[in-house]
Amino acid sequence: MSGISNSAYAPDLHGFIEFLDAEHPDQIVRITKEVDPKFEVSGIVERLEKDGRFPLVIFENVRGSKIPLVANMHASFERLRLALGMTEGGIKEFVAECAVRQDNPIAPKIVAAGPVQEIVTTGGDIDVEELPICTYHELDAGKYITAGLALMRDPDTGINNVGIYRHMVHDRNLLGIQVSETADANIIWKKYEQRGEPCPIAIIIGHHPAVFIGCLAFSAMDSDELHIAGGMLQRPLELVKCKTIPLEVPADAEIVLECVTRPGERLAEAPFGEYPGTYGPQRMNPVLEIKAITRRQKPLYQNAFVGHADNLLLSGLMRTTFIENTVRIACPTVKAVAIPRAGRFRFFCYIAIKNMIEGEAKQAAMAAFVADPFLKFVVVVDEDVDIASDTDVLHAIATRVRGDRDIFMVPYAKGSPLDPASYDPAGGSHLVTKVGIDATRKSNYPAEISVPGADALDLADYIEGYKSP
Repeated sequence: MSGISNSAYAPDLHGFIEFLDAEHPDQIVRITKEVDPKFEVSGIVERLEKDGRFPLVIFENVRGSKIPLVANMHASFERLRLALGMTEGGIKEFVAECAVRQDNPIAPKIVAAGPVQEIVTTGGDIDVEELPICTYHELDAGKYITAGLALMRDPDTGINNVGIYRHMVHDRNLLGIQVSETADANIIWKKYEQRGEPCPIAIIIGHHPAVFIGCLAFSAMDSDELHIAGGMLQRPLELVKCKTIPLEVPADAEIVLECVTRPGERLAEAPFGEYPGTYGPQRMNPVLEIKAITRRQKPLYQNAFVGHADNLLLSGLMRTTFIENTVRIACPTVKAVAIPRAGRFRFFCYIAIKNMIEGEAKQAAMAAFVADPFLKFVVVVDEDVDIASDTDVLHAIATRVRGDRDIFMVPYAKGSPLDPASYDPAGGSHLVTKVGIDATRKSNYPAEISVPGADALDLADYIEGYKSP
């Protein structure tokens, strides 16, 4: 495993920012001018993105709140790599390191107290709008919490589950929640709902990016993401018991909202600008009642800009290991898997295999669809194709695909209810058509052109001052 270059710093959000300040100050932009949480915060991050810049942005003066806002944490691959203590390596090495750590989870430990409970607010004093919660896109229905790690516990197995869901602010103590039909949390919530019982949910706001990497790692439902987060940190997460609900949360988080669902109750929620770059439709969604807000004396509020790099990059990277492991069951000769930006890190998957027998590529594609319901297009190529390059994958499609034999479709398949190309996007349908493409060479494929010895030539011997790219 890679050494942890940030191990001298606290394994929390404050500690990671301190690490960046000391050793990678180019990664941080601080804005002291007062900003409006409605559109101005997201507008600044979008302008940075359009300029090709993806810094961590700390808004120190957000109108209507005394709490600083941390934005764009996960928008840069370099910061994600630094979160694991990796000082070098590309996406392939990062994903490999994540896989090793995911396979070596570390159980959390319970502690008596922690910074996240330095201030506890309950009852009539609860007002979630004291936090610098933003409105992001023009047609958003209101303010949304977008980077809260929602912790739930399966009532049958006792296993914790953590995911990120959108939370619309309905009132000072009421939130909405959209739990996709593809999420494990949907299963857990429905178990409580069917029993007529409130489902406890702790929304954890602000933590070290390695904790997010662990909690968002694709895993089976019987895996506990708090253990995986410990593996990513390479130390156990310290947990404290919540004040009002039967869950334990990271002691060194910034803010925790202790909530319960109201069984049977629904409120209109959305539209909201979602990851495909379109608005998710309005739905009658479950309601969360905030029982307590616990926080540090001087907390940081962390958000995510949905539909942009901060929201897309991390999720895309964390899908690859689980998909590759699943594909390997169907196709042991798989060499690599990539979830490209071109498909918004959700809808496309490129798989490189050593093609041994005809039909194997289709088997690999079907396994990928099983692994990740969000996938709509899976392209399987030969091992010599660089799947980090959309151009190389498109070249393989252009020259190795016979449309009538090498493309298959699966209509009415389980996909994302936020997919604008579902059968009923306005109604939030999760049914989509999936497309598999076998872009490997076939047995009658002609010889390809090449120049013997070209790769061994040093052009500096021929062209004065030449430097290879």
